[in-house]
Amino acid sequence: MASRDRLLKLFTRKQLYIYFITNLLINALVPYFGFEDRHAVSLFRGAHSMARFLIPMSVFVPFGITFDILKKCITLLEKKGLTPLLPASYSKVAFMLKLAGVNALATVSVVAGTLWLVHVSMPAGYSFEGGWLAAISGGIAGGLAILFTGLPLYVVKKLPSA
Repeated sequence: MASRDRLLKLFTRKQLYIYFITNLLINALVPYFGFEDRHAVSLFRGAHSMARFLIPMSVFVPFGITFDILKKCITLLEKKGLTPLLPASYSKVAFMLKLAGVNALATVSVVAGTLWLVHVSMPAGYSFEGGWLAAISGGIAGGLAILFTGLPLYVVKKLPSA
């Protein structure tokens, strides 16, 4: 059990760096270069709004990372012949899809709700600086990458042993 946990810890740390850096860069650079006028970006209006980048990101980052980290950890442990990650009574793919879906749904709800609150709090016609919004988008993506690299493994550790 100790070697399994140590192996998972090292593997997860490596994956965390990969997920964090790639999501930070991609989700900051794509909006930055995707804004038509970087000095006047709205949250919901227009073809180049911030919601166009944040809402899909808040679905795909949690879903993709949750599913990927669980799949990679299960494969790694099976390859090494160590104690399985999931109890025998759990279907691997169904469990991974369910947990990834729940994480994505919760995240998109929080992000969309926060965007809406900011939108109704701002005066009509208010626009934001695109460079700052792109940096915030990258920061959110990096934070989601950190959260959803560790959270699925934490949930799995809390499962009842079969």
